[in-house]
Amino acid sequence: MRRAVFLIALGLFLWAQPKGISRQAYQLYLEAVRQAQAGRYAEAKTRLEEALRIEPAYEEAWLLLGKVTLQAKNYDDLIEVGRKMEQHKKLSSVGQAWGQYFQAKAYVAQMRYDSAERVLRRFVVTGVAGMPRRIYEEGAQLLETSTHAARLMQKPVPLKLENLGPNVNSPYEEYLPSLTADGRRLYFTSRRPQPGKSPNPLSGGYDEDLYWCEKDDEGRWKAAQPLGPPINSDRNEGAAFFSADGQWAFITLCDRPDGRGSCDIYFSELDGDRWLPPKNLGPVVNSPAWESHPSLTHDRKRLYFASGRPGGQGGSDIWYTDWKDGAWQPPVNLGPPINTPGNEYSPMIAADGRTLYFASDYHPGMGGMDLFVSFLSDTGWTTPKNLGYPLNTPGDEQTLCLDASGRIAYVALERPEGIGRQDIYVFPTWPEIQPQRAASYVRGFVYDSLTKAPIPARVQIVDLDSRDTVRALTANKASGEFVTSLPLHSRYALLVEAPEYLFYSQHFDLRGSDRAYELRVPLLRPRKGSAIQLRNVFFEFDRADLKPESEVELMEVVRLLRAHPKWKVEVQGHTDSIGTAAHNQQLSQRRAEAVRQFLISRGIRPERIQARGYGSSRPISSNATDEGRALNRRTEIVFIEVD
Repeated sequence: MRRAVFLIALGLFLWAQPKGISRQAYQLYLEAVRQAQAGRYAEAKTRLEEALRIEPAYEEAWLLLGKVTLQAKNYDDLIEVGRKMEQHKKLSSVGQAWGQYFQAKAYVAQMRYDSAERVLRRFVVTGVAGMPRRIYEEGAQLLETSTHAARLMQKPVPLKLENLGPNVNSPYEEYLPSLTADGRRLYFTSRRPQPGKSPNPLSGGYDEDLYWCEKDDEGRWKAAQPLGPPINSDRNEGAAFFSADGQWAFITLCDRPDGRGSCDIYFSELDGDRWLPPKNLGPVVNSPAWESHPSLTHDRKRLYFASGRPGGQGGSDIWYTDWKDGAWQPPVNLGPPINTPGNEYSPMIAADGRTLYFASDYHPGMGGMDLFVSFLSDTGWTTPKNLGYPLNTPGDEQTLCLDASGRIAYVALERPEGIGRQDIYVFPTWPEIQPQRAASYVRGFVYDSLTKAPIPARVQIVDLDSRDTVRALTANKASGEFVTSLPLHSRYALLVEAPEYLFYSQHFDLRGSDRAYELRVPLLRPRKGSAIQLRNVFFEFDRADLKPESEVELMEVVRLLRAHPKWKVEVQGHTDSIGTAAHNQQLSQRRAEAVRQFLISRGIRPERIQARGYGSSRPISSNATDEGRALNRRTEIVFIEVD
C-alpha cells in the first residue's frame, strides 16, 4: 500500500524537460524515476545527486531526492537534504518549504520531537502558496503529533515484549495475528517464500499467505504451517480473522473474479481438518471500494471491518455489520470519535464486545499508524486512548489481538532486534488498556462414550440468569473439539447434543472467578439404564422449590421426551450426607417429584415418569469436602424404557 502511494506521487514528476535544465541532468532525473518505481532507492539517489551536481538548482530533482530518501528511511540523510533545500536561495519558496517538511518527517521518525516542532512551526506559519494542501495539512498534523508524542515519551507504559521466536517468525514479514479463545492456536499473515512460489515482479517480495501454529503441552509454539489450499493460492491472502472457536475464517482477498472492489471480505469454514473454499460475503457487506481487516465478536453477531467506501469520515474508516435473520445487514459507519478525516484500520473487538482496539494515523500519537483503544459506554464509544510509548513509535503499529481474558496481547512490530523486518510479539496488558469485562474460556472434546470416536455435536452455552444463548457452535467433526470464550460475572449452562445420543450438561459459575474449563464430554447412546446428570437444576436451600433458572435444562429433557414418546424415565434425587438420613431421604424425594411435576406440566404424560429420592445413599464423591458434597447434591434422569 505504501509503495502504491509513492508511485502515484512519483507520477507528478514525469514532466517535460524544464527550461534551463540540461538534457544530461534531465536524463539522469528520468532514470532516477525509473529506479525509484522499481524500489531501487539507492540507485535513484545516486542518479539524482549526479543531476544536482550538474544543475544545483534543479528543484524537481531536489523534491524527488527528498521523497526517495524518505521512502528508504535514511533519516540522517533526509535531514541534510531538507536543510540544504530550506537554505537554497535559488529554490522557490515552495521548494524551501518542502525542505522543512522533509526535516520534520525525519525528526519525527527519530523521535526528536523538539527539533520537529521547531521546524514545523516555521513550515506551518509560512503557509506557502503552491504547496500541496495535503502536505500542508500533514505538516500541521505532524506539529500536533510532535507535541503529543513528547508527552507520551515522558510517561512510558509498562511494556514487556517477548518475540515469539523462530518457530513463528521468519526473516520476512509476519503480521495480523488472530487467536483462538483458549490461546492455543495462532493464525497470522506472512510474506515468507513457499515452494513453487516466485517473488512478485512488481513488489520484488513474496505475496501474502496465511499461516497457523499451536502450543505444545509445555506452552511453547510449534513450527508454523501454511494454511494451504483452498485458502492459500498463488495470489495474496491476508488480513484474516479467525473466530474464537477456530472454525470460521473471514479473509481479505483482492482482485478476484467474483470480487466487487479492489479487496473484499470472504468467509470460509473448517470442515473437519480442511477449510472450505472462501465465499464472498456479497454486495451487502462488500462494495466497489476497498474492504479489509475483519474482526468478529465472540458471540458471532457483529463483524467489524475497515473500508474506504463512500459515506465515511475520511480515508479508511471502521464499519460494522450485524448478523440478523440469517443474513449480514447493511454496514454502519462507527462514526466519531473512532473514525476521523484520516485513516483507521485493523479493528480488533475484545471478548467482552465493548472494547475496541484499532490503528489510526490521525488521532494524536507518535507518528505513522498508532494503536488505540476505545471503550463502549452508555453514551457511546469513549475518546480513543493511545496505547502509549514504547509500544507505539513513529513507525507503523497497526495489528494487534488479545486472548479471551484480555490480559495477554499479540502484536506485529518492526523492531531492530527482530528476526525479520516485522515480527509477532506477545506482551501482558496493563489495567488502563484492558477490556472492561474480561472473559474466560471453555475447551472440550466430545466423543462417543464407548467407541471414543469424535462427535460433531451441537454446543450451546446459556446465561442462566437472562436465559439467553450466549454461544452456539459445533464441535469439529474430525477432532470433536470445541473452544469458546465465556464472559465473566455470570452463571452458564453448557448443553451438548447430537442425533442418536443423550444430551450432556455442565455448569459454569464465573461470578467472581476467571477459571478456565477443560472438559472431556462423553455422549451416551440411549439404552435401558442410561443416565443424564442434570447439572443446571437448582432448588431453594433445604427445600424442593425449583429455581427459575432450572427451566433452561429441564426444557432439554422435555424436548428429548417429546421426540421419543415411548421412552420412560425415573427422576432421581440425591443429597449429601449433611443432616439425618430420614431428612435427606424425604428432601430428595420431594425434589425428584418437583422435577416430575415440571415435566408433566410441559405435556409429558404422567405414566412415563417416575420419581424417587435416594437421599445420601448413592454418593459419587467424598462428603468430606465442599466440592464433593456439591457433586453429591444432584438430580439425574435414568431411562427405564427406550425404543
